[in-house]
Amino acid sequence: MKKGHNEAEGFTRVYHSFYKRIYYIALSIIKCPYLAEDITQETYIKAYTKRDTIKDDRKMGAWLACIATRTAIDFSRKQKRGSHLIQQEMMDWLESQPCSQNEVEDAMDLWTLKEDIIHVLFKLSHKQREILLLKVNGGLKEREIAMVLNIKQATVKINLYRARKQLRNELQNKEIA
Repeated sequence: MKKGHNEAEGFTRVYHSFYKRIYYIALSIIKCPYLAEDITQETYIKAYTKRDTIKDDRKMGAWLACIATRTAIDFSRKQKRGSHLIQQEMMDWLESQPCSQNEVEDAMDLWTLKEDIIHVLFKLSHKQREILLLKVNGGLKEREIAMVLNIKQATVKINLYRARKQLRNELQNKEIA
């Protein structure tokens, strides 16, 4: 995505190569397809404006995943009422679907579990949450996370272990796990 005469062509190629990955990262954090689409677009706008900062084009996917994760987290923080909108969207969708009572109850149970997990995620330290989301949602390897965040791979491993342990303990305390 470097500047040059083929800049538009290069950016289009990057966009198409990573679009699904970036969209699903945003969707996994935000849980709303429309907002995930907005975050995906915002990610590419940020990437385009900062395209000169990436030194190794082979790390483009990891770089974009990091931008998407941070953008989605920032968006969810700013949208205090966003939770209510997502819940309303879920209820509207459930009401529009022809399904049995058991299917509705299962969907609501799943929705409640996701809400609880999101709530517990925000109890993690910022560093642990960021590393965990890059691993789980971004699909990055520990080595890639270390490069993106400019920290040691051992630090990534320790924080992943601690984050998973805290999530497990919190969820067991809530009797969800």
